[in-house]
Amino acid sequence: MGRNGRATLADIARLAKVDSSTVSLVLNRKPLAERLSAETRERVFAAARELNYQPSFAARTLKTGRSGAFGMVVGDLRDPYYSMLAYHMIAAAQARGYQVLTCATGWDPQKEVELLRMLYDRNVDGVFYVPGSLKRDPALYETLRDQRFPLITYCTDESDFATAAIDYSEGFRLAVADLAGRHRRIGHISSVSTCYRNLQESVKTACRLAGVELIERRFEGIGLPECVEEIADYVRASDISAFIVNGSVTAVRLINRLEQFGLRVPRDLEIVGVGDLEVLSLCRPALSCINYDTAALMEQAVELLIRYRESGPGQVALVPSGYIARNSTRSTLEKPI
Repeated sequence: MGRNGRATLADIARLAKVDSSTVSLVLNRKPLAERLSAETRERVFAAARELNYQPSFAARTLKTGRSGAFGMVVGDLRDPYYSMLAYHMIAAAQARGYQVLTCATGWDPQKEVELLRMLYDRNVDGVFYVPGSLKRDPALYETLRDQRFPLITYCTDESDFATAAIDYSEGFRLAVADLAGRHRRIGHISSVSTCYRNLQESVKTACRLAGVELIERRFEGIGLPECVEEIADYVRASDISAFIVNGSVTAVRLINRLEQFGLRVPRDLEIVGVGDLEVLSLCRPALSCINYDTAALMEQAVELLIRYRESGPGQVALVPSGYIARNSTRSTLEKPI
C-alpha cells in the first residue's frame, strides 16, 4: 500500500496481474482501454474495489495540470443569498465534472486575499470571487493577471479578469416606476463597499426617468445583522417613505426591526429589496424585490471558468433583472414584469 495506507495503481496492477499503465487506462476510462478485453477491464475494476482505491487529486493535478476543482470566495454563508449563490455554483460545476472548494470570509478583507492566495497555491482550476478587495495584495493581483489565472469576479468591472454580473437597469426602472406613483423621494440604502457593475448608475437613471429625487445612504457592513439597528435608526429619523435596500435579507431584517418601533410596512413606508429568495414570498409582509436568475448566472460563470484559458480576460456573463411586486409595497402587481 502507498503513503497513508492508500492503494496505488501499482497495488491494483499486482492484484489484477496487469501493468500499471493498463490500470491507468482502465480507471481513467481512456479510449485505448476499449482495445483491452472485457475480462481484463473487469479484473482491474474488481481489484480497485477490493483495495478501496481512491484516486489522488494531487497526483492527477501533477499529471494533467488540472485539479478538477474550482474555488469560491464569498462573504458569509449564513446569509441565505450567498448560500444560494454557492448552491448554484456547486450544482453548475458538478454537472460539468468539477467540485467546488467554498471559502467564507465573514467580510474580512484580509481573509479574502489570504483565501484567494490559498486557492491559487492549491492549484485549483479557477476561482469565483465575490468580495471586493482583489487589489489589496498587488503582487498577488499581478501574478494572477500575468499568468491568466481563471478568475471570475462578481458584478465588477475588472477588465484584467472576467466577471459574472447582473444588468440592473430594467429591474430598477420597474421598481422605481412602481414607487414613483406614490412617492416623490426614494431612498437607496447600500454598502460603502458596493461597487456592483451598473447598480449605482441604474438607480440614478431610474429615478431620473421617473422624475423622483434619489436619496443615497451607505452603511458599513450592510450585510451583517448588527448593522440593521443603525439602518433602522436612519429610516425612523428620515422623512422618506419609500426605500430600495441592497440585499433582500437586510430588507427583511429592517422590516422586522421597524415593526418593533410601531412602523408598519407598507402602511407607513414601502420597502423593495435587491435579489430574490424563495423564502421572501413566505415573509410577512412578503418582500417586493428586484429579481434575476441566479442559477443562470452561475451556469454562465462556470462556463467562463472552463473556457477562460482559451477566451481570456475581459469576458462578461450577464443576466437581466426584473421586478416582483409583493406586499411590502402598495402595488397591485402580483407577477414578475
